[in-house]
Order: sequence, then structure tokens, then C-alpha cells
Amino acid sequence: MLTPRFKLSQDENHVFITVHAPYTNIGESEIDIDGENFLFVSSPYFLRLRLPGKIVENDRSKVEMLEEDGVNISDNEDDDKASVEEECNKYSYGFANKITTDFKDIGEEFPQIFELRVPERVPIEERNELREKYENHKFSSDHYLADLYEEELLAPHLAVVTEWCAPDFNKEIDFTDEEVSILKELPNKHYLLSKKEQKQVFMGLVDILYGYCYDKRTTQNESNVESSWTINKLSPTLSCFCIFKDTKEVLIACYRRALVFPIFRNFELCTKVHKDLVALLKIGKKYVIKCLISIFSMFNLNTEARYILNQLYIKDYLIFLQKCRAEEFDQLANEIDDIVILKKDLGLELDELEAAAEMVKLEETQIMENEMAVKMAHMSLLPGLKKATYMSSDETDESSDSDDSSSDSSSDSSSSDSSEWDSDDERS
Repeated sequence: MLTPRFKLSQDENHVFITVHAPYTNIGESEIDIDGENFLFVSSPYFLRLRLPGKIVENDRSKVEMLEEDGVNISDNEDDDKASVEEECNKYSYGFANKITTDFKDIGEEFPQIFELRVPERVPIEERNELREKYENHKFSSDHYLADLYEEELLAPHLAVVTEWCAPDFNKEIDFTDEEVSILKELPNKHYLLSKKEQKQVFMGLVDILYGYCYDKRTTQNESNVESSWTINKLSPTLSCFCIFKDTKEVLIACYRRALVFPIFRNFELCTKVHKDLVALLKIGKKYVIKCLISIFSMFNLNTEARYILNQLYIKDYLIFLQKCRAEEFDQLANEIDDIVILKKDLGLELDELEAAAEMVKLEETQIMENEMAVKMAHMSLLPGLKKATYMSSDETDESSDSDDSSSDSSSDSSSSDSSEWDSDDERS
């Protein structure tokens, strides 16, 4: 647990305790006052104070939540101020890269959420390179090939029709009372974004929704307790604080992560999810917001404190998207639909890997065929197999001498054949 920054002050009648906990989930916070003891608990923060005197808690006691305005920059000369802002922006993160506060403690506290622990030390332009190196290290060729050849395992997920692609799906989207309640709690904010920043925001939306589509397909439209992990992990925006300049770049990142981290790692599955994403965006703004509300709820209920992703990204996306034009979603869907991702684009040497696997498979097939041919050849040489004889008694008596005379040679031959079969059986 982390100890938050705090400040104590008082007047003649009141004691004021200000706690700085920017990444807490207020809905799960606990404040307790017992005499001179003050306790504040809200994951990942813990604060216990013992005051010099007792505090009386009455009807006038209250708790207020203050919105953080962002980074405070000292009033230096204009040139100095600009250089400080530029340096801060170099290491920023969060929605539209607008957050520049120190993130070291939180990143170390939640390694299961963030692959990049300390974004304030890694420039934005270097994050994708580090991410790709990490993905290359984590990629398992054995797992990939197993999923490639286990067709029965993947078949149900490849055949899934996501709920928004179903023939009976109602495209007249309505929000539930719970969804309306979530939207009402959001502040009314306006984002002043440059064209470049707005492009980056939409690229981040692509990888978040790609993870959402992957989850829906692999759970057959029934999200489960692992869904929040899946969306978090498949999104390079949420896991690594990455930004992207164009649609193909972000889709390649999505494909790569879908082949590295989740339980089902299959290129055809990735292309199915790609198509699911296009179909989702074509339904329109309202449905995209509905899906993000679903993600917001998953993260809030997650036991691994993924609510922090809501505060860094999802909450702002919900506010921002409500003010976007419907045409922007159509344009994004068309851009994604026009892009074809090939195995060679992913930098994981999938074509070479599959070619090598096919050669091994062919060699194994030839070996098995050769072994089977040898066994069949030996089976045709089984000893003691004779044609049935139907002879009269006179013929039998006349041939007895010749049969007796040949018995020794037949016995030797039979013994030789039997020995060869037994030795082959032992080798096999």
C-alpha cells in the first residue's frame, strides 16, 4: 500500500485533512475517525494519523472530493515554462497524453496492469520499440503452432457470430438505466486537441475495442472474470502507454499481442476479430459508447484495481466520444476495413515458422509410412501358415515318408522365421 500526500490545518472549530490520492476509487474508500485516530483506506493508499487531541464527529462533518487540475508549473519566464512543458509532454501518458504527474509508485504497485512501470522515464517515441522487444521475448512458437494445428479447439471460436453481427441484432441502440447513471456522473468537459492528438486518441480507441472484440469472440459473447485482463493486455495503449500514428500500425500491434498473450493464439482468429471491430464501428457512435461503458464497469469491478484504467483513459473516452460526429466513426471503420494485415507484417516470422513445421510434419508422415510398410512386409512372412490339404488315406500313407524326410529342413526354416519376427518385435 502507498502512503498518500496529506495536509493538516484547522481553525477555531474545525480540523481540515486534505489527502492527495489521485488514483483511488472513491466508491471503495473508507474514512474512519475514532477519538484522536484518523484512518483513510482506499486502494492503493493507506493513511493512519494520530492527532494531538480528540476529534468530534458530528452532523457538520463532511467529505469533499476535489478534482485535480493537472500539473502545476512554477511561474518562471516564458522560455523556461515552455521548456518545462515540452519536457513533461515528452514523458506524458493517459488520455491524449495529457497526464504528466509522477507515476512511479503506482506503476510499481500494479505490475499486473502495466508492462511499462515508469512512463516518466521512457519517452513516448521509445515505448513502441520496448513493447515490441518484450512481445518478441514472450512469443511462444510452440503455443502458436499448437493452436494452428488444433483445429477442433479453435473451431467454435472461429465460428462465433458476435452479438452485434447477429441477424436479429437491434441497431436502434438504447442505454439501460445503469448506463445512463454512469454517463450522468461524468463531468461536462471539452477537450482542445490538435488534429494529431485527435488521431492518436482514435488509434487508442481502436486497440481498446480490438481487445473488447477478441474477448466477445473467445467467450462466445459471454464475458467472464478474465475479460478485463484480456482487454487490458491486448491493448498497447492501456498496457504500455503507447500512441500510434496510423491505423495499420495500431492493427499490427493488436495482432501481435493477440498472438503473444491470451490463451487462444491464432492468425485466422485475429482476422475474425478485425472484421468484428469493423462491424462494431459501423453500428455507430452510440453503440461504441455502450461498449466502453461495459469496459468501464468491468474495470471498476475488477479485483486487481483496474479502475485506475478508467481514471487514466476510459472515463475521458466516454466524455470525448459523446461530442464526436457520427461521420468520424464511419470513416474510422472504413479505414480499418481497407487494411489487410499479413503474417509477414507482424515481425514474428510466422511464415518461416509454419514452413518449418510443415517440413517436420511431412518428415514424420514419411517415417510413419515407412514403418508401416516394414510392418506390413513382416506380416506377410508369418511362419506356420499353410494351405489346407485334403488327401485320401492311401495318398497319405504313400506321402508319409516324404513328409518325414522333409521335416528336418522345414523345422530349421520355421525356426529361422520365428527368430526374425521376435527380434523385429523387440526393436519396435
